[in-house]
Amino acid sequence: MSANQKKLGTGGKVVLSLFLLLILLIVLEGIFSMVLYQQYGPEKAAAVEVLKTVKNRFTKRVFPLDDKAHNLVRPDSSKEVNRRIAEEAMESNRFIQESWIEFRNMDYNGRYMHMSGVNRRSSPDGFYNNTDDTLDIYFFGGSTMFGFNVMDNETIPSQFAELYKQKYPNGKSIRVLNFGTPTYYSYQELMLLSNLIYNGHKPDVAVFLDGINDFWFATAAYYRQSYFSYVFRQVFDKGLRSNGNFQLVDTADNMFMDPKNVPLDEYNRKLVVNYFENISNIKMMCDMAGAKAFFFAQPSPFYNYPNQQKDPICFKDTNTRFNYIYPLVKKQGSSVNDFTFLGDMLKHENGYPFIDGLHYSPAFIKKVAGQILDAVKFE
Repeated sequence: MSANQKKLGTGGKVVLSLFLLLILLIVLEGIFSMVLYQQYGPEKAAAVEVLKTVKNRFTKRVFPLDDKAHNLVRPDSSKEVNRRIAEEAMESNRFIQESWIEFRNMDYNGRYMHMSGVNRRSSPDGFYNNTDDTLDIYFFGGSTMFGFNVMDNETIPSQFAELYKQKYPNGKSIRVLNFGTPTYYSYQELMLLSNLIYNGHKPDVAVFLDGINDFWFATAAYYRQSYFSYVFRQVFDKGLRSNGNFQLVDTADNMFMDPKNVPLDEYNRKLVVNYFENISNIKMMCDMAGAKAFFFAQPSPFYNYPNQQKDPICFKDTNTRFNYIYPLVKKQGSSVNDFTFLGDMLKHENGYPFIDGLHYSPAFIKKVAGQILDAVKFE
């Protein structure tokens, strides 16, 4: 066989291989299209959509095993304990439908984390000083108030109770209840508070810690929708008529995107307006129930955190709306009674204030709880 014949044969094999590869890709695209039949996604190619879905599911599956941050923030705890805490955080991170407030965290009974109804266990659940009356203090917020990735005794309400005991050893008895719920923001907390009051649960003091959810996945806050509103719409638009042949599409990323049909400056200012309107309505509801309300704009890794890029744990995003919005919140909040801006707390932090990209470490939670205790007035 001549050299030219061998060369031609090699080229033919390459062409044939490419042709077979193209056929295989077409077949796979057809299969993936059938898998995604009647589903909507951001990608034009079904194969890309499926690969992204697989990647996301794999990421969610291995995340609980990534307990390095837990070992950093809890050096005195064993790796086994930190690993189990990380696993329980992900195991319990599920939601169920709840009338009037749309959804709540699922009930969960683990070793380090316990949730029942709309309440997460606090440990201790208060300070009891043999007084005749006990003040009920309700805590509201998103996942940072809830205490994502931390144990029951490390949450803000639990640390508040511990610090209260130290600061007021002869003070009134208090009972703390943690109504923080992941993805909730100030408007949803207003709905939850209203539902609690109408069902006979009335606080003496109500504490609200917000900011990240109101201004990070801001599409929900702008339109005053829940984080999962798109899921509920799909159920009613399609699911109720699908005879079971229906799969929900997760488009949660849209909650973080800036709108295309609203000028950005107008959009950001509306978010601030909505936030303080929610505060005003919460105050009105608390006044009707005879409760005193206190509000706190929380620290965010996206604002006034000089050590952000060196922090091995927290998110590194810098181009966020917080640099625009938080100064507005700080300025407007200075004229609002019982409002405290905590957005500058990270200014001098050089340790580990976060336990993951967004949520606070036990040590920083204690600092936040201390700031809240200093601002709450017990009358």
